[in-house]
Amino acid sequence: MPACSRCLIEVLPGTAVCPKCGAAIRPHVMPRPAPKRAGKSRQRLNALNAKDRVAGPATLALLVSFWLPWYHIGPFSADGLSVHGWLFIAVLNSIVLVLYVLITAFGVGDLAGLGRMSKDQLLVLMTGVNAALVVLGFLLKPAGSNWSWGAFLALAAAIVAFLPFGLPLIQAQRRR
Repeated sequence: MPACSRCLIEVLPGTAVCPKCGAAIRPHVMPRPAPKRAGKSRQRLNALNAKDRVAGPATLALLVSFWLPWYHIGPFSADGLSVHGWLFIAVLNSIVLVLYVLITAFGVGDLAGLGRMSKDQLLVLMTGVNAALVVLGFLLKPAGSNWSWGAFLALAAAIVAFLPFGLPLIQAQRRR
């Protein structure tokens, strides 16, 4: 309830003059609530663009999938790295991609800023190499074996990581 600033008597809301002393009553001002601040982790995620938000988790899923079962023969299974040793190139590439997204999210720097290639060109190249190696590893399965769920996860993750950067490049090539 508002009160007179001179005699401190409470008055009804909307009263302009104090009935006891005649002083002007100032309207009661409610303080505005402070706006909610976004947490640091939310700010870091907002610093990433949509392409990095897709490519980062997809590349992390790809990185994990290299140690999951890719092929099985009866009760035995094998992961992608034990069958195709050359997939370590995709593992190293995936580690660099995940670190790149983390460095960008934390605002520490930009790895692509120092080179001759733009950021998008570098990420198209890296995710494209990963996609090509995973597709090759998927198609070159050992004789007599069947694919397991890890191979399908790796294939899907590699394609999802490549699409945000590769699709605009493919569309630009078609327009020419």
